Amino acid sequence: MEGLGLQRAGRWDLREVSLALAPGAAWAVAGTSGTGKTTLLDLVLGLVAPTEGRILLEGEAWSPLPDQARRSRRPLIQAVLQDARASLPPHRTGWELLEEPLAVWDRGTPATRREAAAQMAARVHFPEAALTGRPEGWSGGLAQRLCLGRALMLAPRLLVLDEPFSALDGPLAGALRDLLAAERARGTALLLATHDLPAVADLCEHLLVLEGGRTVAQGRLQALITDGPPAVRRLWDASPRLPLA
Repeated sequence: MEGLGLQRAGRWDLREVSLALAPGAAWAVAGTSGTGKTTLLDLVLGLVAPTEGRILLEGEAWSPLPDQARRSRRPLIQAVLQDARASLPPHRTGWELLEEPLAVWDRGTPATRREAAAQMAARVHFPEAALTGRPEGWSGGLAQRLCLGRALMLAPRLLVLDEPFSALDGPLAGALRDLLAAERARGTALLLATHDLPAVADLCEHLLVLEGGRTVAQGRLQALITDGPPAVRRLWDASPRLPLA
């Protein structure tokens, strides 16, 4: 990402944000509400077009078009949005939601897709008995877990997550952080928006802090926590869980 910016109604929601994501890297995008975190994710996902700047993939201009992903035979990007339940098709069961990515990409047979869905449900701690239900009957935590499992079914090159642990208790959030760390080891890069730095400090190596739509800190997460600008310390102290290194 080079110099990304978005202007709406004469106001800059985001300005001059740059970030390089290598395979297997994990970046946290932090800031208080309204600082531009979700706007940045929307630009990366192609949900809105930037007013300025560009997104590059291996040095070439890139946009999240399905045909480009299909040529690579591996999805470039998948997302877990903040309102997980609202992001899921309400008429589909859990089984259908997990199997659908494999069917769309013509992976496996109905039997092997069902087996893969069961395995993924176990990985994200989604009860198999709940897979016959639909999103309206799930808690926010169940919906987040289903969304994460659905996003991981095809091992994307980049996984974009917006507050992915907000509806989860501590032990379950920790288990899913371990799962994401394992996906990193397989080469999936993570871009994770959060207002809760301690919740992602053991997962993300790098940190981008936004204030008023602009970058105020960027670099190694642990270094910024211990010796960064006041904006980083304020975010850390707002959700104290771990001792400073």
